[in-house]
Amino acid sequence: MLSSYLFAFSLGFAPAVTAPSSIPAVHQDANALLGERLGAASGQSVAELLESAVRLVASAGEEGAASLSRALDERLAQAEGLAPKAQLFLCCARLQDDEFDHASVAKRLVHLLGTEDEEVARGAAALLQDTSFRELKDKEQNELVEALTAAAGNGDRAPGLRLETAVALHVQGGADGQRAARKEMMDFLASSDDGLRAQAALVLARVGDVETPRQELEKLARLPTDQGALAAAYLKQEELRRLNDSRLRKLLRERQDDIGTDKIKAQDDLYRIERMIQLIEKASLEGDKHERDELIDAALDGMLRSLDEHSSYLTPKGYQRFEQDLLSAEYGGIGAYVGEDPDDHLFTITRPIYSGPAYKAGLHSDDKIVRIDDWPTLGPDGSKPTDEIIKRLKGKPGTPVKIYVWRRGMDPALIDRPTEDMAVTITRERIEIPPVSGQMLPGGVALVQLDTFSNVASKLLQQKLGEFKQQGMKAVILDLRNNSGGLLSEAVRVSNLFLPEGKLIVTTESRVGDPEKNYTEKKPTVAMDMPIAVLVNRFSASASEIVSGALQDWKRGEIVGQRSFGKGSVQQLLPIPGESDDRFEDENGNGRHDSWEKLTADRNKNGEFDYGPRARMTIARYLLPSGRSIHRELDEEGKLLSEGGVEPDEKVAPRRWETWKLEEMLKLQQQKDRKIPRYVESIYPANKELMNRLADCDLDDPSAYPGFDDFYNSLGTVLSPQDVRFLVRREVRRKAQDDRGAAFPDGDYQEDPQLQEAIRVVLNGLGTGPDAIPQYAKTFESVDKDREKDAPSRILASNVSDAARTDLRESLTLIKNGKPLTAHQMEELEKLLKSVLDK
Repeated sequence: MLSSYLFAFSLGFAPAVTAPSSIPAVHQDANALLGERLGAASGQSVAELLESAVRLVASAGEEGAASLSRALDERLAQAEGLAPKAQLFLCCARLQDDEFDHASVAKRLVHLLGTEDEEVARGAAALLQDTSFRELKDKEQNELVEALTAAAGNGDRAPGLRLETAVALHVQGGADGQRAARKEMMDFLASSDDGLRAQAALVLARVGDVETPRQELEKLARLPTDQGALAAAYLKQEELRRLNDSRLRKLLRERQDDIGTDKIKAQDDLYRIERMIQLIEKASLEGDKHERDELIDAALDGMLRSLDEHSSYLTPKGYQRFEQDLLSAEYGGIGAYVGEDPDDHLFTITRPIYSGPAYKAGLHSDDKIVRIDDWPTLGPDGSKPTDEIIKRLKGKPGTPVKIYVWRRGMDPALIDRPTEDMAVTITRERIEIPPVSGQMLPGGVALVQLDTFSNVASKLLQQKLGEFKQQGMKAVILDLRNNSGGLLSEAVRVSNLFLPEGKLIVTTESRVGDPEKNYTEKKPTVAMDMPIAVLVNRFSASASEIVSGALQDWKRGEIVGQRSFGKGSVQQLLPIPGESDDRFEDENGNGRHDSWEKLTADRNKNGEFDYGPRARMTIARYLLPSGRSIHRELDEEGKLLSEGGVEPDEKVAPRRWETWKLEEMLKLQQQKDRKIPRYVESIYPANKELMNRLADCDLDDPSAYPGFDDFYNSLGTVLSPQDVRFLVRREVRRKAQDDRGAAFPDGDYQEDPQLQEAIRVVLNGLGTGPDAIPQYAKTFESVDKDREKDAPSRILASNVSDAARTDLRESLTLIKNGKPLTAHQMEELEKLLKSVLDK
C-alpha cells in the first residue's frame, strides 16, 4: 500500500487516514461501487481521489478482493476513454493489491505523466515511486526508466513535477537511473531561484542524501514554514542517527571485554531495534501515530517477508481471522451474508445461506435488519459498525435471537420504530459457510464451483456431485476461478474425487527431511470415462493449482481459462515460543474456541479469548506429479524469473465490457428510483415459473420478459435491448436463488466465454457440440462474432478526442439498434472512418 510518506511529501497531501472496517465485497456490487467512485473523481482534488481509492480497496476486505480486482482490471483495460483523474484513481486502487499487472498500470501512469493537468501528472509521478514496479520484466523496466528519464528532463514541465518524477526515477532506475535522477536534482539545487533550490534540497533529503544539500536545508530550517519544519526534521533525523551510532560504538567497546561475542551480537541486535523505535518516535512525522507494539509487529513482519513473498507475521487478531474465517468456515449464528446497503445505508441480508436458520425462518435477500432484540442497528449516521452488528447476531448454537425485519414497500417510519409483527425469532445454529455451489447445465453438464479449500470442501463437493449423478450427469466442469487455496489435505481429497486410488497428487520438498508424497486413497466419485474441464484464472492459487495441475498431469481433464497465480510453496503456521493462546473449556470438542465457551486462562484480563501470534513461514515447495513446480520465481530484486502457475490447455480471457457500456450500465444500476429492480419486482410474483426458466436461460431474447419493450423505451438509454436484458436477467437470477433455496454459481454460460469454452471441451469429449443443444446454440458466440463485436472497440481505440469518442459510442449503439443519427453524429462518424481508412 502507498505510504503516507508518499502522500505527505510528494504531493503535499495530508497523510492517509486509517480505512474503515471492511465489509466483504462479496456482499456488494463491486462494479457499481467502483463506478460511483469514478464518477466522483472528476470533482475531487488528487489528494481526495487517492484517499478514496485507498479506502475503496480497504473496504473490500479479503473476501471481496477478487471481485474488486476484476472490476478494476476491466476498467483499466478500457481506461483510454476515462478522464485523467478517473484513470489515476484506477491506478492508485490497483496498486493497493500485491497481485496486479504491473506493466499495464505502469504504462497508464506514464501516459498520465504527459497530461496537461499538472496535479494529475504529479500524482502519477508519485504513484510511480511504488517499489512494486521493480517486478517489471527487463524490457518493461527499461521502458519505464526511459520514460521517467525523459519526463524528469523535460524543461517544458513545472519544476515540482520534474523533481517528483526524478524521485520515481531514483526508485526505479537502478544505478544509472539514480545518477540521472541526482543530476536533475543537483541542477535545481544550483539554481539562482530560492524556491527551486529549496525544493531540490528537500527532494535530495527524501532519497537519503542530507549532506549534499545541508547548507540549503539549514537555511530552510530557520524559516517558520512547512518546508522549514520538514528541513528541520531531516536535519534532526540525521543528527540522531549520528548520535546513536556514536553511542552504540562506545557501548560496544565498553562491553567487549566483559561479555562473550555471541551475547554481544544478540544484545546488539536488540539494541538496533530499540534504537530504530526511538528514532521513529522522535523524528518521524508519523511517529506519534503508531504504538510501540505496532512497530515491533511491523519489524517482525518485515523480517519474515524478507525471506519470501508468502512468509509473514500474523498478529493475534490476524491469526484469528485466518484460522476462523479462512480455514474453519464455521461459526454459530443465523446464517446469512450481510453488509450495509450503499443505497439506503441499512444493514442488509445480501443473501441467506440456504442451509441456515435465517432462510428457514423466511428471511430473503435484501431484507433489512433494523433491530436485534432491543438494540437498533441504525445509528445517527447510518448503519452501526458492521462488525458490531454481526457480533450480536452470532452466538452459541441453540440460543435464540430476535430480529426485526424491514422490507421495501413498508412504511419508512418503521425503520426507527419497528413493530412486533416485524419480529422474527431465530434459533442460532452452527453455520458452515458453503464453499460449493453448482448447477446442472443443459446436455447433462454439471457445473460445480469451489470457492475455497476449507475443511469441508471435499465432503460438500462430493455431496454435490452425488446429487448431479442422480440427475443424469454426463460431464463435469470444476470452476476454481478466484479460489486462492486453503488446506493441502483438502486439495488431495478433491483430486481423489476425479482420480483413481494410488495416484500421486503432490510432493512437498523442504530444506530438511525427506520429500513427502501425497497419494489418492479411494476410488473416484466421478467415473474415469466422464469428460472433465477445470476453469482457472490468475486468482487461482496454491491448492487450486495442485488440483488443476494434478488433473492436467494425469491427463484426466482439460484446463480452461488463464494461467493461474503461481503459488507453489508450503507455509506452516508456527507458534512463537513464549507467546501462547489463552485457554478455554472446549465444550463441543472441536478444538477451537467458540464465543460462548468459558475462559480458563485470560492472560491480558480483557475478558476475551486471545490467540498468540504465529509465524507464517515457507517450509517447503509443491511439486506436481510430473515433477514440475508451479511456483512463480523472483530474483533478489523482485524481478520475475519464471511465471509459474498452471498453463491452461485452452486459453480464454474473461469477458471484457466496452467502457462506455459499463458506464451506461452503472448509471442504470445507480439510479435512485431502482428502475431495473422495480421492473423485476413488478413482473416476478405473477410469473415465477417463467422467471425461474429465464434465470436458467432466456435464449438472449429480451421479449421473453413481460412488458420488456415498454420498460426498455422508458429507460432512455443508449444501451441495446440485449445489454438491458443482461441487467434484468442478473436481477432475476438473484431473486430466483431465494425461490430455489440454492445459489447459482458465478459462472453463467450465457455470458461467460471461459465457461462456454469449458462446455465445448466436455461436449467434445461426449462426441457432440454446442450446436446440438438449443440453449447453447442460441447463446454461445462464435469466434467470428466475437471479432465482429470487437471491431467498434478497435475503432474507438483510435487516437480521437474524448468528446468525439463519446459521440461515436452513441452513434454505434444507435446504428446497432436501428435508430437515426443526428447530423453531428454523422459528421463525427464520417471523420473517424476517414481517419482510419487514411491509415
